[in-house]
Amino acid sequence: MIRDNRPYTNENGFVDEALITDKEVYEYETVMKWIKLNIRQNDAAVESKTSYNIKHMLERDTKIYLTNNAFKDAMMFAGYMPIDENALYWR
Repeated sequence: MIRDNRPYTNENGFVDEALITDKEVYEYETVMKWIKLNIRQNDAAVESKTSYNIKHMLERDTKIYLTNNAFKDAMMFAGYMPIDENALYWR
């Protein structure tokens, strides 16, 4: 879900409020650059994946760990909005 224009995850009592802006500047910049270089709208390879899948691709390439919520926040900062904001894993 989106709360105060930021993603918020509460699944079965586990709250993930982590945001990309909680990260160090280097990590923030690296993540945003990776998204810009690797995510394209209308890319069938990406559209078939969820935020959870893509965050693992990011981690593999950059060695930066993000929670699913922090990754969703980064995607929002990059201009990507979810199809269903109430889904746990966004597309």
